[in-house]
Amino acid sequence: HIRKRTGMYIGRVGDGRHYDDGIYILLKEVVDNAIDEFIMGYGTEVSVRIDGGKVSVRDRGRGIPLGKVVDCVSRINTGAKYNDDVFQFSVGLNGVGTKAVNALSHEFFVRSIRDGRYAEASFIRGELQKQKKGKTDEPDGTFVEFVPDPEIFGNADFDDDHVEHRIRFYTYLNAGLTVDLNGEPFVSEGGLLDLVGEDTRGEAAYAPLHVRT
Repeated sequence: HIRKRTGMYIGRVGDGRHYDDGIYILLKEVVDNAIDEFIMGYGTEVSVRIDGGKVSVRDRGRGIPLGKVVDCVSRINTGAKYNDDVFQFSVGLNGVGTKAVNALSHEFFVRSIRDGRYAEASFIRGELQKQKKGKTDEPDGTFVEFVPDPEIFGNADFDDDHVEHRIRFYTYLNAGLTVDLNGEPFVSEGGLLDLVGEDTRGEAAYAPLHVRT
């Protein structure tokens, strides 16, 4: 359903030249899940890597409940919330979120680490290929890697400026969060105050009034 009605879930497909083209929406959906964990008090660092057409996102949150990894990223009729520390995942695009990313990717891989154990699964165009569980000494969190499907997005390329712009806004809206983009850390301790300072042209008539709740 998602692959047949792409526009319903990501809007314009585009080729990567426009800020709202589909490949940036896929990136946003995966990063949003990592930031949800930060907002709920779990993990202050998110790593984003873009190498050609391959995207990876690693957070330091709680990780997806190990028994729900496949459901969270592939089964539309499953809920977005699980009664496991109120863990939330795969919300966003009409309640589909990361499931849409999976369906619209040629390759999709997810790995969740929790309390010394991991569960991982790989997909091709939304179809489960294999899954694995085991022990690990990695820190808790979730790793997602995907390649947007050229059957849908053609030769769409990620524009560095568009990606950096999104990452900067994530940090402005989430003071204290560090997002590492291809080895370059972005962090904003001032939050929206930093955003105002960056966007203000010339000398401000009044000092910004910044209220935190």
